[in-house]
Amino acid sequence: MEIRRVIVPVATIWTKPDAPRKEDRLALEGDVAKWVSEMSLESSIDLADGDRLATQALFNDQVEVLETQGNWAKVSVLAQQDDAGEDGYQGWVPLKLLSQPVSEAFVEPTTEVQVAIPKTSLLDAEGHPVLEITMGTAFKVVGSQDDLLEVETPLDGQFFIEKQATEVPVTGASMGDQLVALAKQFMGLRYLWAGISPYGFDCSGLTYNLHRVLGVEIPRDADDQSENGTAVAPEDLKPGDLLFFAHERGQGYVHHVGIYVGNGQMIQSRTIGKNVDIGTLTEMRYAPELAGARRYWHE
Repeated sequence: MEIRRVIVPVATIWTKPDAPRKEDRLALEGDVAKWVSEMSLESSIDLADGDRLATQALFNDQVEVLETQGNWAKVSVLAQQDDAGEDGYQGWVPLKLLSQPVSEAFVEPTTEVQVAIPKTSLLDAEGHPVLEITMGTAFKVVGSQDDLLEVETPLDGQFFIEKQATEVPVTGASMGDQLVALAKQFMGLRYLWAGISPYGFDCSGLTYNLHRVLGVEIPRDADDQSENGTAVAPEDLKPGDLLFFAHERGQGYVHHVGIYVGNGQMIQSRTIGKNVDIGTLTEMRYAPELAGARRYWHE
């Protein structure tokens, strides 16, 4: 089993090597921030309609290389549960966005801290910023000094992150309240099909990332999220519970997930061409399709 790790802030995982278009050059270089900022609405829509993206992976995430094809690798993202594959979410990524094979593989996450703020910097031994890293990025801590944590990475050399960047910046009476507060930081953020980072989330990418920040492992996609965790009856809903919506008046395939915030409302990364917002469960788009609720957090 060949294990490599992501060496850019966010690596976009494609459905096949010929899925990227000319306008996706920045994503292929690992510059997802600029790629998203320059993307047109039409291009954003085509990411979904053209079945181009599978998911994304964050810096330091481990992937199993299943096969290579020229400068591409078919990988399984080990930290992303997917019922379609036992070893994680699968897709294609440019080899240059991955480290060389690592000698020791941890199939289960063994990290000790996660970045808990939208963006921060990975610092070198002199304290200079080397790379922007995003919320949810996970590290194994190997030491500390002053206000810094020394973290293990796939890069050569000693690297650090600020301790404060790993401290959850919100409070709440429960972990569910914290999930809601974390989500509200992203109000107005542009939707990105298959996105899992603060550069752009899809609906389940948002819920996946926020749980990851709090150390709670959940599946990557809405349909898998709807089949795990603890079922919650409508009368028992609490802030932080996940709400699922399905075709065929709630009986078909689960296509959307939001986070309950209370008072019949949910926060969500709504859909292509829209932004993270707060909607109501009585909206005509959602009311007939409510398929249930699940809770992954604990008191």
